[in-house]
Amino acid sequence: MKKKNFPKIIFTCLILSGCVNTIDTTDLEVVPSNETLMALEADNIQSIQDKKTAYQIMKFQPSNKKEKCEITYFTFEGDTLAQQSEFFWDGECVRGKADGLGRLFIKSDSGDVEQLIEYGENQKIMNVYWINDKKNKKIYSGHAEIDLDEKTMFGYFRTIESKESDLMFTDFLETRDVTYIYRYGQGAEIEEFTKAYCALENNQEHCFNLTTIVKPDLERISFSTSVDKGKAKEIGYVNESNPANPEKKAVKLITEKGTVTTQNTEFPLEYLTYIREINNEIKNRVSYVPEAVTLSETKIADYTGKACSVTAVDFIPLKEYLKICE
Repeated sequence: MKKKNFPKIIFTCLILSGCVNTIDTTDLEVVPSNETLMALEADNIQSIQDKKTAYQIMKFQPSNKKEKCEITYFTFEGDTLAQQSEFFWDGECVRGKADGLGRLFIKSDSGDVEQLIEYGENQKIMNVYWINDKKNKKIYSGHAEIDLDEKTMFGYFRTIESKESDLMFTDFLETRDVTYIYRYGQGAEIEEFTKAYCALENNQEHCFNLTTIVKPDLERISFSTSVDKGKAKEIGYVNESNPANPEKKAVKLITEKGTVTTQNTEFPLEYLTYIREINNEIKNRVSYVPEAVTLSETKIADYTGKACSVTAVDFIPLKEYLKICE
């Protein structure tokens, strides 16, 4: 998206600081114009892009391999956590390099991660089919293809979590510049669309998010920031409406002192149309996720056919190693 020549707006004072009080809005003009909303978005995206670092390729020798078995690891420049981590590989080694399908175990003080990886073409291509993020207790199924020569990546993944009586699915496409996220309930009672711009700074992932939540009685459009996949903090403006009752709508302005609420108004139609086009884009972008999940399941079956017959490993408790077989 090209940045238009909107007036520069300083939004530092608008960052949510945990206040929930509602301010009297009788004499305040707080409903934003389309130009103000686009400027808020553009400035925050630019702030993230200014933090962007290049991809880098790192080489490691697995701690559990006596013979040379070089692992290629794909990350961002300045990722000191990777340098401080310990790597284990349970796959094959060919001509001094990790080769074929296997599981990569990454142990660090910040949390352990497992990845089902397939190296191909003399480690020019790296495919990731499954990720177990133990710190955040999340499993990702799908497919990321990483070109280690071109340093490019497209990753399609799904996570599933239980929420009360419903299952919540999160499908996403992660690219170099933006992540498209579509979250939805099994019963189709809720949809959540997020376009996230992220960068790594001081080993922490900082994101600016454009999010729309749609329920039978609520459409909520908001801007937010998040750090290391933590709870997002809303900033700037929020638009709330009720699809079942079009007369019920409000715009909220989040300030250091609290939230300014203006009833019976909404974002300009031009911006609402723009946001709904983004939501359609997100849904289209993640449409490959079901195929990626099917491929992931096939690769897991190929891997577990061999791994689940293992009776001993020397770098992780056997029970933990075999959890992928459950």
